[in-house]
Amino acid sequence: MSRSSKRLYANGLNDSMDASGYESSESQSLLGSVTVRTHPAPGGETSVLGAMFIVVNACIGAGLLNFPFAYQTAGGIAVSAIIQLVLVCIISTTLLILALCSDVRQSKSYQGVIQEMCGPIGRVICELCIIAYCFGTCITFFIIIGDQTDGILSYICGGADHLVHWYQDRRFTITCWGVFIVLPLCLPKTVDFLKYPGSIGVFASLYICIVVIINYFRKAGSPSPDLVTHPSSWTQVFASIPTICFGFQCHVSIVPVYSSLHKRSLPRFSRVIVPALLISCTAYTLSGIFGSLTFGSKVCSDILLSYHDKNITIMIARVMALTNMLTTYPILHFCGRLAIETMLQSSLGRTDEEWALREKRRRVIETVTWFSISLLLALFIPDIGVVISVIGGLAAVFIFVFPGLCLVQFVLQHSAASRRKRWCLIAFGGFLLALGVFIFSESFILSIMNDISGNNKSGC
Repeated sequence: MSRSSKRLYANGLNDSMDASGYESSESQSLLGSVTVRTHPAPGGETSVLGAMFIVVNACIGAGLLNFPFAYQTAGGIAVSAIIQLVLVCIISTTLLILALCSDVRQSKSYQGVIQEMCGPIGRVICELCIIAYCFGTCITFFIIIGDQTDGILSYICGGADHLVHWYQDRRFTITCWGVFIVLPLCLPKTVDFLKYPGSIGVFASLYICIVVIINYFRKAGSPSPDLVTHPSSWTQVFASIPTICFGFQCHVSIVPVYSSLHKRSLPRFSRVIVPALLISCTAYTLSGIFGSLTFGSKVCSDILLSYHDKNITIMIARVMALTNMLTTYPILHFCGRLAIETMLQSSLGRTDEEWALREKRRRVIETVTWFSISLLLALFIPDIGVVISVIGGLAAVFIFVFPGLCLVQFVLQHSAASRRKRWCLIAFGGFLLALGVFIFSESFILSIMNDISGNNKSGC
């Protein structure tokens, strides 16, 4: 999830769930004749092209750095690419499900849809998942900041062997970036000022993808002798799933994107997500393929760490990735902090006026606590693969579990489709739910087992 999408999500986080003033209307959809309650809402102004860019911005991000490592860990390019293609096809349907369910009451946020479909308890669970996901992603960003700083210092100082001074230590540099750059950007009440560098995330990610391809042909132009071509066991094929889910998790921000779309409708929205997912899938696949071909099983969990320190193209990529992470962390933190605020306000039963009385004090405490804990964890976690293996499973909850529940509830409450179609859709919703629970459980258990056995490290 990148800047533009997170800003839309944050703007829609507190959307009203007032049940008054709704009208009923009949519309044709994938579910047949569907009764959808709507109420007058200001029309969105985002074009199809603009919405497509936002979705691409939401998809392509830090996960790109981990795809080559995930491809090799899962048993090779062919197996991983097939799994990725299957999951992307399913992901496209879950995006349409969320858009359809948001039409019930013109919801403008992901948790707004969950409350409408699953009730207040579902919304609280959703907010807890959002907090955990944003927090884990913030840890990932700090690790990437450290990775890129190490590479930049190595380039400036003439090699990794020259990083001997205390001020070149990874923990010191991460702390400095965090205290002097990240923390001040997190403290403001809003992060609207970060919308201007909003395109740097997509540009940096696409540049990294192109650099990976170019450096493969510059290095040798032939596959690495250490290339993994097939999995050693059937369980190994699941290793790439958390990274794929982490890379394509744009669901939390997709509802605000859909609500901002001009003349919003499912057919029009499909013209947004299909090319957006195609672009994202192409970038991830090319990065995974050529990164794997270049380094094989010796690839690092952060692909940029695998390259020679004196490579100027990689040096530029590291600077871009560093800038991207420094300006994206505050927005992830803002989303998580806002979810904490809305959850606390709802649980304490405070009005907006009462809640605003000590807003600044709460904001500082929440920000400093969030920042400090995420920083400390990042200082002692070896690489991004460890965190992605956990939050990638959590991303599956947003991608499969909640949309599956929403689809079942929508069919039961609002669909006027035929009996056979209703049962087929309920079965598909149950499949999504089971798939999400499986991926989350599998990635969590696998992460624990790898941590116990010491297999979590990439060797870089």
